[in-house]
Formats: sequence, structure tokens, C-alpha cells
Amino acid sequence: MLWRLTFIASVLSTGGCYHQIQNVSDSLDAGLISRSIDSSGEAHYKVPASPIVPNASLRLTPNFSLSLENMLIGAAIFYFVDPLSPNWEGEMRRVSDDTYSIAMRAKRFRSTGGDGEAGRVFRRNAEQIMREGGYSRYDILSYSEGIESETLGAVRFAEGMIRISRK
Repeated sequence: MLWRLTFIASVLSTGGCYHQIQNVSDSLDAGLISRSIDSSGEAHYKVPASPIVPNASLRLTPNFSLSLENMLIGAAIFYFVDPLSPNWEGEMRRVSDDTYSIAMRAKRFRSTGGDGEAGRVFRRNAEQIMREGGYSRYDILSYSEGIESETLGAVRFAEGMIRISRK
């Protein structure tokens, strides 16, 4: 998720760098800054002089149209929330011949809650390991859930160890 934010920030910050500006008069000539003088003779500068997103819209029906601004906001929300992706992503590692470690992290932005489902997802992963290995049972050796604080908010996590057996 952090790389997505970094990528978007770099694109937005370098998106207008096609014209190298040396001083304020170059910016005024390029139309990147607007200048106005008030009644007292003091100059005021406004950046940018024209909007970054043009005033355009997509007409879907005779009575309904979507502005480009609303479409971009919707695309950004969909990109970060991504309602079609799974709520949990995990990593399963084999620690020894009969012991596995399962670590899971929840999506940062969940559209449907998801509190309390970590235990079910953990057991589902344990059962998958058991079935794929041809084992008959598993025992949970350790299990914990919690919340990790990060720069952009908190993320739920769950982790544990299981032992599989043929009995």
C-alpha cells in the first residue's frame, strides 16, 4: 500500500515538470501562475493559474453526466479500497516437518467490516495445509491477534503455529 501512495505522490509532483521555470516572469509567461494587483497596488500570485483537471464531463444519458473530477475521485477511492480484493493476505511457512507458521494481515481499508473473522481465516488456512498434505488433523500450538500501528493508520493482524498429524 505504501508503494502505491509513493507512486501517486511522485506522479503528481512530477506531472507538471515538462517546463523548466527559472523565475516568476517565466512562470507568468508560461501561464502557470496568475498575477493580480489589488486596489492598494500590491501584487498577488495564484498557483496554478488554470485548473489541473479540465472542466470536462461524460454524458451517459440526456439527463445525467459525470464530471472528470468525479470520475478521478471515484477511481482513486476504488484504487485504495479495492472492494474486489480479499480482506486478508497471508503467508504460510513450513517450520519443520509437521509444524507450520501462518501470518495474516488485513486490508487497510475494508468496505465490509471484517472484525472477528481472523480466527476463521486462520482455521481455513490450517485446514487447507492439512488437506493438501494428506493429513487427518491439526493442532493449534499458538495463536494471537492484534493491531499494528503504522504511518497511515492501524492494520489488523493474526498469526499462529499449527502442528499437523496423520492420527
